[in-house]
Amino acid sequence: MNTSLGIQDNILAAVGYIIPVIAMIVYFVEKENNFLKFHCLQSIILSMIVIAIFSIISSIICFLQFIPAVGSILSCVFLLFLIPIVLVIFLIAIFLAVKAYNREYYKIPYIGDQVEKIIYKY
Repeated sequence: MNTSLGIQDNILAAVGYIIPVIAMIVYFVEKENNFLKFHCLQSIILSMIVIAIFSIISSIICFLQFIPAVGSILSCVFLLFLIPIVLVIFLIAIFLAVKAYNREYYKIPYIGDQVEKIIYKY
């Protein structure tokens, strides 16, 4: 189904998971397509959570660097834990994009329920 932007909703929803800035723009521009609004808002909330997690981790890494002698080692170890976290987040985004492209309402636990309440106002 085409949106008010003239692009198919499943394509915009899938791209929104990969590029959350597009999801934010589409969410505020699109007025009628609840499928698209659901996926865009879910992408926005998920991105905000990921940004918060990375902010906390980077703060911890910065703090660890001020510990004499072992700070550099601890911060490097912490950075090594970031690699699998980034990989998992990327795989989740791909999974959600595929689900959206296939026109499936895949709800992330808790986040999806809250998004449904906002979109469908119940």
